[in-house]
Amino acid sequence: MKQPTVSEIIKILKLVLISEMTREEVSDWATLYVMADNPNIDDENVWDLLILLSGIDILDSPTTYP
Repeated sequence: MKQPTVSEIIKILKLVLISEMTREEVSDWATLYVMADNPNIDDENVWDLLILLSGIDILDSPTTYP
């Protein structure tokens, strides 16, 4: 798996904001890295963002996101 960059992650977040990607799609994508046996992420900022994004689909209540 190719390591994502901070700028790629920002682009993905922008896609969520304009409804071109769902939170669930982003969470699934980030979780592939976070749950990998050997994620091979060198950039600590990227790793922190991937962890954050892996939970972007968690709801505050049955119908609202934080």
